[in-house]
Amino acid sequence: MNVLDSAIAAVVPRLPQSVVGRVSRKYIAGETLDSALDATRALNQCGMSVTLDVLGENIDSAGQADPTVKTYRDALSEMDSRSLDGNISIKLTHLGLRVDRAACEANARAIVADAHRRGIFVRVDMEDSGTTDATLEVFRELRSEFSGVGIVLQSALRRSEADARALAAEGARVRVCKGIYREPKAIAFQDATEIRHSFLRLVDILLGHGCHVAIATHDDELVEKSGHLLEERGGCDGSYEYQMLLGVREDLRRDLVAAGHPMRVYVPFGQDWYAYSIRRLKENPRIAGHIARAMLRRRG
Repeated sequence: MNVLDSAIAAVVPRLPQSVVGRVSRKYIAGETLDSALDATRALNQCGMSVTLDVLGENIDSAGQADPTVKTYRDALSEMDSRSLDGNISIKLTHLGLRVDRAACEANARAIVADAHRRGIFVRVDMEDSGTTDATLEVFRELRSEFSGVGIVLQSALRRSEADARALAAEGARVRVCKGIYREPKAIAFQDATEIRHSFLRLVDILLGHGCHVAIATHDDELVEKSGHLLEERGGCDGSYEYQMLLGVREDLRRDLVAAGHPMRVYVPFGQDWYAYSIRRLKENPRIAGHIARAMLRRRG
């Protein structure tokens, strides 16, 4: 990453929406459920499973969650009827966590109950640290009723090791990722090396307790060292999968599949694509730099 790319990434939010839209096609499976289902089938044909993620978070009123709940239930119905290898991921703030906890729980329960009837797994996503306790509470409530529910831990948070030990003792299915939220030093590691070390500790703790672990990373070092942990524990057949985002590190994704590792691709879709795209571009300054240079070449 060079200084120019970093500078360009800082002004990404000021790029014309049309430009962001063209670039986002790599990372988002369109605005409609049909486009996401098409992407799911294509990935299945390449030996990869999928998690569908309806874009959006932090709604302003409980009623705004109704279309999201419907889209998820439609997705469950279509994946079931089309025999697609996929599941779903839900964000609780997208279902009303910050505006009406009871309504959020009812929305999440409706989605999970529908998924349970169809034998489809649901991942409760983790968001910023202000929602961590509530997210874990709702997850545990859902898991007490339905078996096919999982949770996420972010290795950037200092508390995650304790959370991992508690969840491991419960036999939970856990997705481990670095985390994308800017958090204060008091509660989160700031150094990339510390975040990597934390990531591997979480994976090791969960594997050591026989939990199913989703190793969600595009980081070569973490992929390699997680592989060593799997080897040390005898391969952990059926107790892990690698996960990556649509459009990111497709080369590494193909290599892992070719080596026989289970791979799941997160496939985001929906009308709330702009904020997600901006976040992806800010996280990948090299991509932002490529966009700017391409625009300058066209003008030259």
